[in-house]
Amino acid sequence: MRGRGIDFKHKFNTSRWAEDLLIRSLDHALGVKTVRYGISTYVPEGEELVYGNSKYKEPDLLVFKTEALSGSEKKLLGDGLLDWKERTALGKAGLSDLLRRAFVALEIEFSPYQAKEMKDRHWKIRTAERWDARPLKHAKPPTAPNIWVKEEDIEKLTAWENDYDIPIAVAHFFDQEAFAVALGKVSAFRQQYMAEGTDQKKLQVTSGIFAKIQDYDRVDMQGAGEQKPVYVITPAAAEKIGDITDVTVSSQVDLSGTKKYVSHVIFTGGKIEISPRFIEFLSGLNKQK
Repeated sequence: MRGRGIDFKHKFNTSRWAEDLLIRSLDHALGVKTVRYGISTYVPEGEELVYGNSKYKEPDLLVFKTEALSGSEKKLLGDGLLDWKERTALGKAGLSDLLRRAFVALEIEFSPYQAKEMKDRHWKIRTAERWDARPLKHAKPPTAPNIWVKEEDIEKLTAWENDYDIPIAVAHFFDQEAFAVALGKVSAFRQQYMAEGTDQKKLQVTSGIFAKIQDYDRVDMQGAGEQKPVYVITPAAAEKIGDITDVTVSSQVDLSGTKKYVSHVIFTGGKIEISPRFIEFLSGLNKQK
């Protein structure tokens, strides 16, 4: 299978910005230890990319309460990464024992949008009464800093969440704000949306979660786009992680396998002020576990 291309490489590099920002800020705000767990790699075009047959999609980050870790475990996680070499050294039983002490897990997404200036940033969920008084012909997600979750990811993330008994939140970062939603909330919407007899338009507008088919194009490879079902969670249905400031926005340029110049937005620097409500949200997820 061919490598994932320059477009993926650029997005991969930028998503690391979001992870780094959250790791620094969350550890400071909560006094926890946040480590990279889900292992993603960039493989150049023309080289082999081997996908496993695992039923899981591993979340990007694991969050541990520091008091739950032993001295040796703190040393192991000191570099902020639980990689394959370390997992192998722990063995299946040792890794399972360590994961049981994780507080929550986080899947991180990123979009290069100016969040607070998006035209529907303050879109509000309709009440059932307002919907019944005036139903809409279409249920279209607002143009806002929404959280996006692919249909193909939900089952594999949920399988990991259930088997390891660690709640997952999906976090989506923009230049000025970041938002999160419990994976369980998206899964519950998905079940209800697919249930026979559901008024799908009403459900979307009264929940603030929308289902749609999204086009995904590879800017570095003509004709390589595809369509995927996704769930779009509006800020009105999400938890705000916090406000982001002092971000530097620039661009990175590279050559694709076909020798086409491809540019992509990259964010660097910045700091996020973690919202107290987000801390409550994470604590609530852990208690529900």
